[in-house]
Amino acid sequence: MKLYEEKLEHLNIEYIKIDVDTQFGRTRVIKTGNTDGKKIVLFHGYNAGAPVTLEAIKELRNSYCLYAIDTIGQATKSAETKMNIKDASFALWADEVLEKLNINTCSIIGISYGAFILQKLITYKPERVDKCIFVVPSGIVKGDIWESITKLTIPLIRYKITKKEKHLKTFLDAFVPEEDKFMYKMLKLMMDGVKLDTRIPSLLKRKHVEHFNKPVYIIAASDDIYFPGKKIAKKSKSLFNNLKEVYLLKNSKHMPSQETFGDIQLKIREWID
Repeated sequence: MKLYEEKLEHLNIEYIKIDVDTQFGRTRVIKTGNTDGKKIVLFHGYNAGAPVTLEAIKELRNSYCLYAIDTIGQATKSAETKMNIKDASFALWADEVLEKLNINTCSIIGISYGAFILQKLITYKPERVDKCIFVVPSGIVKGDIWESITKLTIPLIRYKITKKEKHLKTFLDAFVPEEDKFMYKMLKLMMDGVKLDTRIPSLLKRKHVEHFNKPVYIIAASDDIYFPGKKIAKKSKSLFNNLKEVYLLKNSKHMPSQETFGDIQLKIREWID
């Protein structure tokens, strides 16, 4: 939680902390940006939290009003409620948060695990989503099993047994940009001191979203070990009725590097405007 606050202050932006009470528990929202601009809601990646999410797109706050929502049940400022990932619980939770923020409909961005939440929303509460933007999304394809075992599973097991930093670094190097020292520090603390939810959401099926006809946009990464970009581009064509574009970040791991932030912001501006 100290690192959460450290990252938030390091962004050097004006913001408001909002706590929303829902049937599933209290939910923290970080609001920032132009209150007269179009509203954009963001659901972050697995345990990443709102500050990390805002870092990649904070320059958009000059034009848009951003709401970064801390996912419930993860290592964030929201309640620790363990959500059912198989039913409509995440959609009901997100819908309630948006209702209490007085957001009827808007553009919504789902990043990694946050894409799974956005998929739940367009499945059960599609009227909430005006434009659907997925970034390095979960729930569409799976990565290569052998590559995952060699680059993720084995190094992680070795670290758990030996606690040697070199094994943790091997694990993190597979999906974290080398220059992101903060993320290394945060993920190490999570590995050592957080009881992580290891449940893996099932892949999205066309029958779940065939009723959704609003624009869908996707940013994927070429070197994403979890959700390979080219596989996402191919699979998405058969999933969504109104897929507008899949933009591939070249030479990018699952977690985008700072060099890609400009491209990400440019595409979001283009799509929302």
